[in-house]
Amino acid sequence: MKNNKTACVVFYTDKRYDELIKNVKSSFIKFNGDECDYYQIDYTNQSKYNETLQYFEYASETFIMQYIYAYEIMKKHNYEKVIILGSDIIVCNRLDEFLDDNNTPVLATLNYPCHESTEYWSSPVAEIQLPNGNIIKDHMNINADVTCFNSSEALKKVIELSIEHYTYFSIQGGLNELAWVDKSYEVKVVDSPYPLSKVVYNARSKGVFGTDMIKKGKLAKHGPQLDGQLSPIHHWYVKNNQLFTHDHKQIKCFHFVEGLGGRPENDFNELINDFKTNWFNKETINFFKEECGCVDFFN
Repeated sequence: MKNNKTACVVFYTDKRYDELIKNVKSSFIKFNGDECDYYQIDYTNQSKYNETLQYFEYASETFIMQYIYAYEIMKKHNYEKVIILGSDIIVCNRLDEFLDDNNTPVLATLNYPCHESTEYWSSPVAEIQLPNGNIIKDHMNINADVTCFNSSEALKKVIELSIEHYTYFSIQGGLNELAWVDKSYEVKVVDSPYPLSKVVYNARSKGVFGTDMIKKGKLAKHGPQLDGQLSPIHHWYVKNNQLFTHDHKQIKCFHFVEGLGGRPENDFNELINDFKTNWFNKETINFFKEECGCVDFFN
């Protein structure tokens, strides 16, 4: 039932995410539920949504379907804005940068600081001048699991690009292609440039360059001088009921970003246990439990 002007859409089909999805729902509703309607599509109700598809046909590809469901919901219920979240997210505050911008067609968030590309797009490198005058470079790579659309047509364009130029990157490819090549709709990356940003919405809060770089709460794959040291996540802190990274950015959304869905059962379970017991300091766990409603996961 529509109560607000904004919808939030979450979709998953893997039952192994049942525990993680509780974090998404409880944390999003805690901070944004008064302004947004929450839609959860999963293996229990997906067939119902598939029967009522009007604008796209069903595809077996999970990531494309998440965007298709978001588009269908936005169009059918006349939502002015739709937020799309992955199933391994913890929302840590009101999503101001999404909710307060009603004009920019696409509001996106940064991926790991690494270069990625296909024959259809290449994530650019930006030169950023710091307050001290120094110039540094940063990768403008977008992650598709935390996004917001103020335009149903821009959302449709991402879906079309993703299908037409389908690659391993799926919907993330379409989003990056729209931002850096197609440019038919404006895309604003809300936590960019990261060195100057006061907030973080996605992978950057982890302080590493990719997946499998944190093991039992410590750095891995960084080289002998760094491996074995506590990861940057262990240096997060809470101030004024807000969660901050090691480099003093307020965490609006935390994304685990560890390729969980493609892992075998044993690896998946080991990593979930690692999240619960080793990744976060006590202050952060208390924040997740007390402020974000993630009590079940961290108990």
